[in-house]
Amino acid sequence: MASNKAIAAVLKEIALYKELGGENQFKVRAFEGAARTVEIHQEEIAKLSREGGLEDIRGIGKSVAEAIREYVDTGKSAGLERLRSSFPPTIGDLFAIQGMGPKKIKAVWDRLGVSSVGELEYACKENRLVTLDGFGQKSQEKILKAIEFVKLHADRRLYSEALGVAEEVFAALDELDLSIAGSLRRGKSTFKDIDILVVSDEKTDAEKLHSLLLSLADEDGVIASGTTKVSVRRRGLQIDFRIVEKRSFPTALQYFTGSKEHNTILRSRAKRLGLKLNEYGVFKGDDPLDVKDEGDVYRALGLQYIPPEIREGEEEVDLSEQKRLPELVSSGDFFGMIHVHSSYSDGANSIEELVTACRSLGYSYLCISDHSRSAFYAHGLSVESLRSQIEETKRTNEKLSPFKVFCGIESDILSDGGLDYPDDVLAELDFVIGSVHSKLSMKSEEATERLLKAIRSPYLTILGHMSGRLLLSREGYGFDEDRILEALRENGVVIEHNCNPHRLDPDWPFMKRAKKMGVLVSVNPDAHSIEGFSDMRYGVVMARKAWLEKRDVLNCMTVEEIDEFFNGRKKKKGI
Repeated sequence: MASNKAIAAVLKEIALYKELGGENQFKVRAFEGAARTVEIHQEEIAKLSREGGLEDIRGIGKSVAEAIREYVDTGKSAGLERLRSSFPPTIGDLFAIQGMGPKKIKAVWDRLGVSSVGELEYACKENRLVTLDGFGQKSQEKILKAIEFVKLHADRRLYSEALGVAEEVFAALDELDLSIAGSLRRGKSTFKDIDILVVSDEKTDAEKLHSLLLSLADEDGVIASGTTKVSVRRRGLQIDFRIVEKRSFPTALQYFTGSKEHNTILRSRAKRLGLKLNEYGVFKGDDPLDVKDEGDVYRALGLQYIPPEIREGEEEVDLSEQKRLPELVSSGDFFGMIHVHSSYSDGANSIEELVTACRSLGYSYLCISDHSRSAFYAHGLSVESLRSQIEETKRTNEKLSPFKVFCGIESDILSDGGLDYPDDVLAELDFVIGSVHSKLSMKSEEATERLLKAIRSPYLTILGHMSGRLLLSREGYGFDEDRILEALRENGVVIEHNCNPHRLDPDWPFMKRAKKMGVLVSVNPDAHSIEGFSDMRYGVVMARKAWLEKRDVLNCMTVEEIDEFFNGRKKKKGI
């Protein structure tokens, strides 16, 4: 029998969706009031529904009584299902965010197209709620805090969040010898748990060690505590601590880093060589080989060291045997910051502030790309504003040479695949990033044709966050990868890897395919503030996971090289 609480929840949800849909306020209030009445009623509402007498209760009218009877009799509410079907299925999740009532949800849905918690968080990080009617800076900050609270109980976490928890652990346990392992070390984009190795030796006090590890748990967050493994939840994320002896650390790090597929290949290879490989060591018979670090583990198997990001059980072991592994790109290989928003559109900082921060980080150029005019929600630039920005960058370059600011735009790719300004305006820019921000529910064929038209534009330099996905929030649209990759190659268009941790778009298998076809990748933070520059760290990991080398990445070019690239491309296209 349905409880009063369950019935009240249905009535409350009907009221929420009615208000979200803009229905008559009297009807909305009727269901809201009835929900409160039902929840505190002393008798069982389900019993009264079956025996009659529902409408004798003050606050329960005919339409509410019908909804209750249907739910009690069938366990479902056709009215609620009908209301839900008018909106994206994830929009209901927004009701769980403190401060997000129906009016505010309706506002972000109508004005920004936000229909999920992830999209709402992304909009807040891009400062889109600050100037929205009914919101502001303080409410945006409160919403972000509320989202963090809700995410504590989510099943999966973003790379940035998992890494943040791991870094908290390292700071709290700085007296211990710790190493990240598992999928976090390999650079996966989302996580259910993380693995951390803890090195012990004969001097380690086991009781004290366990006490330290358990002290990091949330309230009621201890999952297990054994001799070699301690599992806790911290900020809602499971951490598996693997306690290993110092002499076993190199092989334990290799083993617990994985992947399973990679380890299976290595164990088979060890067996063929008359060796045994496990988390405790590399053995010849019963005798352990001397391995001082992870490199020794691979050398014992006749292999070149394999970076953890590419240990996915693909061709890495064969190429390692042939000493043909690529030299993966690293953070020190980058010369410039591409795809940065300024206060001309929805960024938090002026061009001068962005340049100062960029130079302090050791970069030699900055590529500004604010939103285009169709992105009204992000204060997209009019033609006049864009030309003012071009002039400002010219003045900045005169003062700061050899540092250079390149002026571009993040142009919306319109529904027909066109770009957002006339050709003569686009021709004035150093580069153009084209991105899809609207009509994201396209079918694969429609999305493919839309992207193809944009790619074939002589003005498009970089295709931005191409799948439109938001991790743990929005899957993104499908498209024909073969046709898109071929078009990118034929037209010399660069593919962006958007390293905002909510996007990490496209994912590493697509970038790996792009590399094989000779398509350049640009690792871009899509920064809306100076703080956003730090997102480059995630992009570097994903670029490594895609087997990218320095020569495969646009912003590993020097300032002279990228200047020549932009100008040479425009000449080739007749611009």
